[in-house]
Amino acid sequence: MTPETQDLINLRLTQANESLSEARLLIGQKMRRGATDRVYFSMFYCACALLATKEFGPSRDGNVAAKFHREFVKTGLIPQEFGERFKRATQLHQDADVGAKPPPDCNRLKELMADAESFLTTTKLFLGKQ
Repeated sequence: MTPETQDLINLRLTQANESLSEARLLIGQKMRRGATDRVYFSMFYCACALLATKEFGPSRDGNVAAKFHREFVKTGLIPQEFGERFKRATQLHQDADVGAKPPPDCNRLKELMADAESFLTTTKLFLGKQ
């Protein structure tokens, strides 16, 4: 793996951690739309870190989800449940951000936070960063 790829992976993991911390703060303030956004981006950055191992660089959101599913979920490198969690977070993010639906309530957001934390832990284990 090149030093640039390793730097990108480290950046994405830092972004994922920071997004989770921001989500916790926003949930505490009952700022649900922002919290939904940060939980989604935590998972997005995890997927980007994983994709960097396959030399996929930064990309649009939709491409990340499709590539992540194709390269990691379908191949069994990452359990199917994480693909489903990312898919759920993506849908909730889109619904709350550009759709006509309100963001999830704080209890649901706490569940999503747990999903994102688990996704981050799994990503770090896969990358040998734990």
